[in-house]
Amino acid sequence: MEIKKDEKDPNKEAAPTLQGQDENISKINNCIKDNNDIKEFDLLFLIDATGSMGDYIRAAKEESENISTQLRSSYPEYNFQYGYIFYRDPVDSKSDIHEIINLTDNVNSLPEKIGKIKATGGGDLPEDWVGAFKLANENINWRNGIKTIMHLADAGAHGREFTLSDKYPEESSKLKNELMKCAKNNIKIFGYIITEDARNSFIKCQELYKSYGGSYEICEFPKKKYKTYERNDKKREFRRRMDDIDDYDEFEDYDICEEAYCKEAYCEKDKCCSFDDDDEDEDNDLNIEFRSKVLDNVKAILHSWFII
Repeated sequence: MEIKKDEKDPNKEAAPTLQGQDENISKINNCIKDNNDIKEFDLLFLIDATGSMGDYIRAAKEESENISTQLRSSYPEYNFQYGYIFYRDPVDSKSDIHEIINLTDNVNSLPEKIGKIKATGGGDLPEDWVGAFKLANENINWRNGIKTIMHLADAGAHGREFTLSDKYPEESSKLKNELMKCAKNNIKIFGYIITEDARNSFIKCQELYKSYGGSYEICEFPKKKYKTYERNDKKREFRRRMDDIDDYDEFEDYDICEEAYCKEAYCEKDKCCSFDDDDEDEDNDLNIEFRSKVLDNVKAILHSWFII
């Protein structure tokens, strides 16, 4: 590095110029800014909101304040914001729509907002992961700190690289593009496998995401623990049957039951035929499991940044 000399005394270094001082101040300010940014933590939930996911939407609603309270208590130096994308399948069912609750630190407003979300829709088995990640990339007000997506799904993505029998192969390249954008934006992703139908899609996304330089971890809910899986499996099998038959007369008076606690795959239209007496205990177990996994994942992220 060249050192400027004093014009009157060549053996003496010149005093720093104002320009040099400004450059140093700018560097210091940038360091301070970077340090402040890392104290911001944005947590976005991507949740499949089709007919079989009612239990998980309810858990997200009931645990939103508990999660916030525990994170605020454990990490008071962080400013957490929470957002939600509830996605369905307009790719196959044109009447389906996605719903967004953008990132906010006003946690008290979340239970009411999430409570308005209904588990409904979904045409064929795969769902619109492309639309969900596109919204995450283009419609969410991310800050410059830690950015995280927690993705809950019991059905895979469209595109034959993700769901082998899918009838929309063009969706594969679209999903790859959205994942690449997330990786470039340094968004950490946790994929929550709820059923085997979603496994291949999560594993393929993890492989791609890591090849793009991103961080992607897969988590699983303990399948045998909750009877909700039995209900959801029946509903998915009914969807498969509806996809495979041409004559719908047999089912004209029935529909997939959207009641969260119904054990049956389908019921008479607008009716629910069966409930479990111990559903309340199962609800509590699922809530605890949901909250525990979210808190553990946040802790893992913060540990990986070496800033706890």
